[in-house]
Amino acid sequence: MNSKLAKHDIAWASPQPFWTDPAGAVQPGSALRRPQILRFTHDEFIPELLALLQQCPTALPAHAAMAETWRGPGAVTAAEPEAWLQGKPARFLAARRRALLGRTARAAPASTGLLKLYQPAHMRHYLVGGSLVCRTPGLPDRQVDPARQKVCYVIRRLLPRVPSAKRDDPLPDPRLAGEWDEFGFVPNGKTGAWRYIGPADAESLVATIAPAEERLALFPANYVQDDGHPRRLYIGNVPVGRREAYQGAGTQAASGGSAGGGSSSAASAALDPRLVLFYTQVLGPWKALVNRVMGNGQVGLGASSADPDNSSQLKAARLSSVFKQSSDGRSYDPTQPDADTLRTQRSALQTSSWYLLLDLYNFLKDQLGLDVLAAAPTGAALALYNALDAAAMPDLGDRALGPLVEAGGVFGSADVETNLIDALSRIVPFGASLETVQDSFTIPPPGKSLSDVGVKAGWPDFLFLFADPWLGVLRPPEQADFDPPEGDYLVEKVQARIDALADLVAAALPAPDPARPAPEPTLASMQPADMREAWYVMRLVYERPGCTPFHEAVVSAATPPFQMAGFFDSDAPTRPIRIGLPVDISPAGLRKFDKNAVFMMSDMLCGQVDRMKGIGLADLVLSVLPWPFHKPLSVPEKGDCKTGDGLSLGVMCSLSIPIITICALLLLMIIVSLLDFIFRWLPYFIVCFPLPGFKGRKK
Repeated sequence: MNSKLAKHDIAWASPQPFWTDPAGAVQPGSALRRPQILRFTHDEFIPELLALLQQCPTALPAHAAMAETWRGPGAVTAAEPEAWLQGKPARFLAARRRALLGRTARAAPASTGLLKLYQPAHMRHYLVGGSLVCRTPGLPDRQVDPARQKVCYVIRRLLPRVPSAKRDDPLPDPRLAGEWDEFGFVPNGKTGAWRYIGPADAESLVATIAPAEERLALFPANYVQDDGHPRRLYIGNVPVGRREAYQGAGTQAASGGSAGGGSSSAASAALDPRLVLFYTQVLGPWKALVNRVMGNGQVGLGASSADPDNSSQLKAARLSSVFKQSSDGRSYDPTQPDADTLRTQRSALQTSSWYLLLDLYNFLKDQLGLDVLAAAPTGAALALYNALDAAAMPDLGDRALGPLVEAGGVFGSADVETNLIDALSRIVPFGASLETVQDSFTIPPPGKSLSDVGVKAGWPDFLFLFADPWLGVLRPPEQADFDPPEGDYLVEKVQARIDALADLVAAALPAPDPARPAPEPTLASMQPADMREAWYVMRLVYERPGCTPFHEAVVSAATPPFQMAGFFDSDAPTRPIRIGLPVDISPAGLRKFDKNAVFMMSDMLCGQVDRMKGIGLADLVLSVLPWPFHKPLSVPEKGDCKTGDGLSLGVMCSLSIPIITICALLLLMIIVSLLDFIFRWLPYFIVCFPLPGFKGRKK
């Protein structure tokens, strides 16, 4: 390292044009040390900044970020998108005129509110900027060797030091540094967490940087100040578009130490990624199957001593679509199932149940080391094993009316499993084929074989349903502390009993093994640090990795605290968007457009689309209406698209974009009008202005 450079203290300062106020007086020390946030109002902000630095650097303070809202545009400097193209180079102006021009350009309304930064979608771009200087007279720029040194900046989140009594209590004033702690963002795959750094102090020049803390890039911009002295400004783009990732991240303690004082500094209770995988692959699909067959599950669970397992309630929750209709089609018998409808629904449910069985077996084996083919486990896994073994379909007393085994059917009593552990053992040999099978599965009616209904090899040779439209749903036994709210519907209480398995899985999970890669945590599994609107600051960083530990990182003072606006922030400016629709929509006009929007469909997707061609809107509406208007959908199995000689056939369809755009607009208006009955949003949706002379046909 150069010994002469090493003698000088290095510090971050605000950009040189901010060192004096509009009257020419030197700013106080606190303002000199603070990086600045620059605001730009159009997408050409980088060329504008570079042109501004070349032509008139003294005008840079006019771009200082300040509080604004689209409801009060007079509180900020008027946007002049083309001013940077029309400016004159300041170095060729007379000295007095240059000084007056610089002071005039710097005059801007003072910001009285706290900062909120908007997203690029709102036509706003922000840069954080500062100068790396040596603490000698004149504050000359520090030279940076990119091969040995690096400059960057970090975003810090402010969290209240004193825990709140309620989660919705108002936050302290962000300008009161003594009320806050500072956290740095540590990325972790697709997610991240806020790690405790220390007490928040805007003037602090602490060199504390978390080892894995996210560094954001700074790049240099050279310019010449009024006296001809060359300068270098380091600037970085503020990632306001990542607001949701920052807002939703949890907190964690600093490595090897305490996380700090208040509850905001405590480590977040993030779910174990393995438990998240169990929710995603097992509990979620299981509860979805339950919800599918319990369409009338709004009835209460009201258990009584005479009906301990609520069989009457489960009967009342049956979908009316599975009831047998009379010969005239005007009534139905709630005690008799419709065999064809029941068989069709069971076919779809059986496919999902097989894959759910396979995912459950793989999870138990890979994450818990529990192989159901071996002997029963011991320890904490035994409780989970017993709960799965006890999971059974309810006995509704009328199984003979809607049995899985039909007289003359393909599947006999030996082909139906009723115990979950036995079904898990039986699914193992079909794991490989289930991953590759492509055709659909259908339970054939009595007197027909699987090949008669187009079912190919690869599917398991047994039946086991997690949820059945007639026989009920598979439920684990109630846990000792199972106490769902009294107001819950039946389907919600059944799903809560299934969710209780997660506690048994959490207790059975072994300690994390570094040799075995854990599933990557998802964003939904991370507990946010604080659901209230977040406050942030930024600090510039100069690091010399080769000089550690003799020279620590040089960290700047903090920028003013700011918030990041969400995409649908009501205060945000709106980006002007003009969508042109077809002008001449007559057949003669639309035929002139090329069909240049192409959809590629595989042979499998082509076959499914062909199945839907015979279904109209009336059929879809009738399929969801109750009796006596209900009419089940009839969608016969067709198979994949093929050529005349049996080769697989994919298709490529070309559509007209103008017609698609018109349809999208009409559907939007229809859907908004329908949902207005619920949301009452139509008065705030659209406003139209007359446009004289805009005709569809030119005469």
